[in-house]
Amino acid sequence: MKIIFLLPTLSAGGGERVASELSLGLPNSIEKIIVLFKKEISYPYKGRIISLDILKPSGILQKAICCFLGLLRFRKLVKKEKPNYVISFGHLPNLINIFSTCLPAGMGAKSVVRIDNFYSSSCQGFGGKIYRILVRLLFNKADIIMPVSKESANDLVRNFKIKREKIKVIYNPLNIKEIERLAKEPLDKEYEDIFKNPVIINMGQMGKQKNQKDLIKAFKKIKEGIKNAKLVILGQGNLEPELKGLSMSLGIENDVYFLGWQKNPFKFLARSKIFVLSSLWEGLPYVLLEAMASGLPVVSYDCRSGPREILAPKTDSSFQTKGIEYAEYGILIEPENKESLSEAALEFFLDSDLSEKLKEKSKKRTMSFDIKNIIKEWNFLYE
Repeated sequence: MKIIFLLPTLSAGGGERVASELSLGLPNSIEKIIVLFKKEISYPYKGRIISLDILKPSGILQKAICCFLGLLRFRKLVKKEKPNYVISFGHLPNLINIFSTCLPAGMGAKSVVRIDNFYSSSCQGFGGKIYRILVRLLFNKADIIMPVSKESANDLVRNFKIKREKIKVIYNPLNIKEIERLAKEPLDKEYEDIFKNPVIINMGQMGKQKNQKDLIKAFKKIKEGIKNAKLVILGQGNLEPELKGLSMSLGIENDVYFLGWQKNPFKFLARSKIFVLSSLWEGLPYVLLEAMASGLPVVSYDCRSGPREILAPKTDSSFQTKGIEYAEYGILIEPENKESLSEAALEFFLDSDLSEKLKEKSKKRTMSFDIKNIIKEWNFLYE
């Protein structure tokens, strides 16, 4: 049995983290090959690494060229390696997977196309419109379409005409034992003073999707009630200068810390008071699960998709709340409602019983996502 994982890099991302966990968690009897567009690695893995040596594309033309080059190189590799399955992560890898395995003159491997976002929201702009068309035309040719949440699956059926029988939903896995180990590592001295105060933390790429501007605006309101509160944002992105400027314009720049991408985010999460997810859309937000596994109570926008399935699993995944919803495992907020976001976050500071209760709930909920449980759902690869 041989499996190829195809993805842009093995660093800094939810899909990358999943590929890492799968390579470590699947049986050793399976030969694993991790094929990257570019050899950037920050996560642990098992298997062989092969780089296609493709530069990261920025515009439509570059993406088309990269897709063509990647397709030529990957088809040659598949022909040589003869894998049983190709599992792809991300827009361009998904297209290359389908063209290499599913269309006429395909290489014979079965294709698993992983959908890690809510496509109706994430496929934006001119490039997004093109990708929408390609999804409708090509994705039903794949052997398995694997969205990471039930609502993302519903979106694919409703809006992209994907056949329901092609879909297999598998949630993102967590290595809880490893998270608990990393959470105990000491902070670097330069960060210790920050965490002597009550910290609200967020983690994610600083771009439109993660919407940290709403969080910063809500934090301004939170500061009025909790004078010594601090906001920490882990991650990088092209909106970082704009977010820093927003903090300055609100007069809270001395209380908002941009700590960049961190190899071990769990030691920061474990020492925080609350995790806030302000995303406009998601698939199944890995950072929300990682925060909960670190023992943090969470507040999240009830965006499409994933937060509701994590925090209120007994409810209808297509429902979206108005205002504030005290869900079973955390607090859900009406998307883009900054006032409710600040109100809910403040409550954690003022109500210690609620905070402690949801800390315990967070840890309990993430056990369902532990790699030991999720890996069983991948048995179809080798049974």
